[in-house]
Amino acid sequence: MNTSETIVQPDRTKFIGGSDVAAILGISPWKSIVDLYLDKITPRVCDGRNMAAKRRGSRLEPYILDMIREEHGLEIVAHNKQYQDSELSFLACEIDFEYFDNETGKIENGEIKTVHPFKAKEWGDQGTDSLPIHYVAQNQHGIGIMKRDRCRVFALIGDELKSYVVERDDETIQALREHCSNFWNNHVLPQIMPPLDYKHKDIIETLKRLYPGTDGTVLEASAMHEHWRAVYETAKDMVNKYEGILDGARAHLLSEMGQSSAIRFEDGKAFTRKVINKKGYVVEHAASQYVDFRLANFKE
Repeated sequence: MNTSETIVQPDRTKFIGGSDVAAILGISPWKSIVDLYLDKITPRVCDGRNMAAKRRGSRLEPYILDMIREEHGLEIVAHNKQYQDSELSFLACEIDFEYFDNETGKIENGEIKTVHPFKAKEWGDQGTDSLPIHYVAQNQHGIGIMKRDRCRVFALIGDELKSYVVERDDETIQALREHCSNFWNNHVLPQIMPPLDYKHKDIIETLKRLYPGTDGTVLEASAMHEHWRAVYETAKDMVNKYEGILDGARAHLLSEMGQSSAIRFEDGKAFTRKVINKKGYVVEHAASQYVDFRLANFKE
């Protein structure tokens, strides 16, 4: 019997949810662990970003649930319910839908994802657990809280509804719970920020959030500052150097191509050349022409 309880307080600063787990593990495509930490202690002011996508997902959900019933024959017994863990009260999850599994005679988890066609390549063969790893972490988190055996994931990609299955992995669930406990007890509760990941793709945005203004003070450079200045200037010089090499290589290839449209290589790739004409569309923008030059798989 499931001993989880329905959450009565939806304030996300009070718990770690399924969408938070990937950030704690460092595998989230949306935020770093420091961003998550800041969300827990100083929640962001909603600026409307991503609201259109969220509204679209909400509108599509009833339609997708009907497809799941009709095309996959699942008996859905609940949807959009929130739960908290029976042992670690700061862990919570929201389950998109729950269904009765005829094979096991048990209630299992179900998740719905609406996938942009550009992201379709991240999803593998149907019937497998070949889906983005941050979603797998979310699914295992929910399975652990609900003490269930699997999660059926349905991804709407264009007009196609693809089905996946994530089976319970006790080792993964235990690791997730340990990482979440460490984050909550060692960072959120004492309000001690986790170390910054300087290699994270959004590190500059994180720093802007941490330090939104200036106070007029001036720091005297230390040996460490001198080191990072040298790294910065060396990297900048290397960028300029290699951009020059790149431009030179491009010029050599374009010169060899002349009026040809492609140079084909034995590995099946080719440099292609195409003249693009752009019409002017406002007074400030004159019509233009440029050469589109790129390396790609060769197509006849």
